[in-house]
Amino acid sequence: MADRLAIYQSALRYLGNAAGLSSLTEVSVARRALDNVWQVAGDYLLAKAFWNFAIRAVELTEDEDVEPLFGYQYAFSKPDDWVRTVGLSNDATFTVGFEQYEDELNYWYANYDTIYVRYVSSDANFGWNVGAWREPFAQAMAAYMAFQCGLPLSADKGNRNDLYTLFKALLKDAKTLDAADERVHVKPAGRLVRARQSSGIRKDG
Repeated sequence: MADRLAIYQSALRYLGNAAGLSSLTEVSVARRALDNVWQVAGDYLLAKAFWNFAIRAVELTEDEDVEPLFGYQYAFSKPDDWVRTVGLSNDATFTVGFEQYEDELNYWYANYDTIYVRYVSSDANFGWNVGAWREPFAQAMAAYMAFQCGLPLSADKGNRNDLYTLFKALLKDAKTLDAADERVHVKPAGRLVRARQSSGIRKDG
C-alpha cells in the first residue's frame, strides 16, 4: 500500500536527490515543491484511467430543479467527487447498460427517473485514498511529481524530458496491472438482441 512520504522520497530519487526527505513537515525547498504539485498530480492521474480503487457506484434520482435537455425527460446532477464516467445503467447490478443518455457539463440526461452510475471518484475513501494505491500507481505518481517540479529543483531540461518518458512508461505499467486485476464483465446485450428476446424471436446459429 502507498504512503505519501514514500511517494515524495521516490520523486526525489527520480530527481537525483539522494538525501531524500525525513518527514512531511521537514522545512526544505524540495518538500515545498512536492507539496505544490501533490494535488494537481493526483487529480491528473485519477483522470487517466478507470482505476479500480477509485471506482464508485451510486444511485441517482432526477434533479427536479434542472431543466432536462431537449429529447430527454430527466436530468441528474453529477456528484461533487466525479472525475470521469465508467458507465450508466437503469439496473443496480449494471448487468444491462444503456447508451441513450447525454453527458453535458455537470449533468447527465436520460429517459429514466432513476439511474445507476459507476464513475472514477476523487473522494478521500476512493480515488484519494492513498493507502489503497498500488505501488505501480504510486510510482507513476512519483515520476509525474518529479516531472512537474523538475524545473524548480533542477535546471536540466534533458533530465525533465527523461522524467516524462519514465512517467509514461510507469503509467502504462500501472494501467496494465489495474486492468488485469479487474473482474471480467459480460458485455450487455445490444438493443436488437434484447428486442428479439422480449418478442420471443430467437436466432439459431
